[in-house]
Amino acid sequence: MEASGYLYTIAAVGISFAGLSVLTMILRQILGGQMTKFDTFVARSWVQLGFMVTFGSILPPLLGLFEVSTPVIWRISSGSMSIILGWWALTFPRRRLATKPTRLPVPVIIFSAAMDIVAIALAANTIAVPVERLPGVYVASVTAILVGAAMLFLFAFAHWYNAVL
Repeated sequence: MEASGYLYTIAAVGISFAGLSVLTMILRQILGGQMTKFDTFVARSWVQLGFMVTFGSILPPLLGLFEVSTPVIWRISSGSMSIILGWWALTFPRRRLATKPTRLPVPVIIFSAAMDIVAIALAANTIAVPVERLPGVYVASVTAILVGAAMLFLFAFAHWYNAVL
């Protein structure tokens, strides 16, 4: 499969991102910040996104081991990820509101909308995208999840450490 090297790299970055998220929470506690229900939600979201990227990156090579045709690999992977990310993104605002009943900051609204768009792109890749574009749309979507997670991480990181320091 032509995208395996890139996907394995993204998988390594995704799992590193999940680990960094946990280390960030430990650092916050060392600096004297208390873990609230909201902090736990944010950290859990980062870890979920990191593992989602990792799973999305190793799924196509795994399916390739079963000698599934290449277009079917991309369509199954896209469908699986559209369901996982779609559910996660659609429930994100409600889950966030349950932990912190304030308005969503604009960067978080943008992040949530971007993840909805990525889930729609993955769903379209499942059924409507021409065969020659399947790998590109899929890999770009998994990469977009990682970039979105990193942006959310940076937003929360700046907010938390300004409050602690």
